[in-house]
Amino acid sequence: MLMPGGSREGGDDAEWERLVATTWPDPSERAVLGASAPPVTRRERRPDRRDRRSSGSLRTLWVTLVVVPLLVGGRIVAPHVSGWVDYLVNGDPTFRVGQGATPGAVPLGGRLRAAPPLPEQPSPDDYAYMDVAGPADPVAFDPCHAIHYVIHDPHGVGDAGRDIIAEAVAEVSDATGLAFVFDGYTDEKPSRSRGLRMPQYPRTWAPVLIAWSDSTETPRLGKEAIGLGGPRASDRPASRRTWVTGAIELDTPALARYLNRWGGDDYVRSVVVHELGHVLGANHPTSGDQLMSASGGTDSLQDGDRYAFAKLGRGPCLR
Repeated sequence: MLMPGGSREGGDDAEWERLVATTWPDPSERAVLGASAPPVTRRERRPDRRDRRSSGSLRTLWVTLVVVPLLVGGRIVAPHVSGWVDYLVNGDPTFRVGQGATPGAVPLGGRLRAAPPLPEQPSPDDYAYMDVAGPADPVAFDPCHAIHYVIHDPHGVGDAGRDIIAEAVAEVSDATGLAFVFDGYTDEKPSRSRGLRMPQYPRTWAPVLIAWSDSTETPRLGKEAIGLGGPRASDRPASRRTWVTGAIELDTPALARYLNRWGGDDYVRSVVVHELGHVLGANHPTSGDQLMSASGGTDSLQDGDRYAFAKLGRGPCLR
């Protein structure tokens, strides 16, 4: 083994052992070099790599990510940090299935993502469904096909709006085991008469529309709600009713001002998760302490939410 400034030569085992012990204090590291290493017992704690201090040239590595503002069109643009890091780590979200979602076990039975474990059933007051196909069997999306979505952004919410939606989608994907794909932006406006199929979209079903809207475009916003969402069912004859698309309208004046503010992103993300829950088939529960509660509630998924989301991710695969 070559050492800095020379090579190991035979004849001085004590000096070799001293150099090894100094350079590799962890016994498990010394063992692979042929040096003597005492057995590690339950009472003996191996050194934490984070606690080590050394002047050695090969033992400390600092990696710094610097986000540099860009000059675009004559103005300075500082990228949204969470979205920028997500892009570097996970790649372009346009081409990512289950974007930003935690990798799971290898799926079985044609699923695109593995179904999460089903939590213990909470009180019936803590969850509800839009529709059921049986006593405890909610109408759901097909888990063997990705749910495509597009964003309508006439107000120019921009990257901050796209990123907060992506984060909400990732959270819902983790909680349901359903895969999502971002198909990009659209000029389609929200409409109560939205069709299941639309000529501007090449797929069998229109993608889920997530619109940064306002009370002018969507009259129910502002006075009645800061967000609206719901699913649409397939019109094909089938043995089971299935959701195939849906739409969300977000009150831009009420929500966009919270983006990139301390605690504001969590609030907006919770609204998007709530409306995505409606698109997937979750309804308002009777209790008022769940994220899916009609008012009040919390900013994070609770036991009833997690149970309902896990059930909604366990629909049958329809080929």
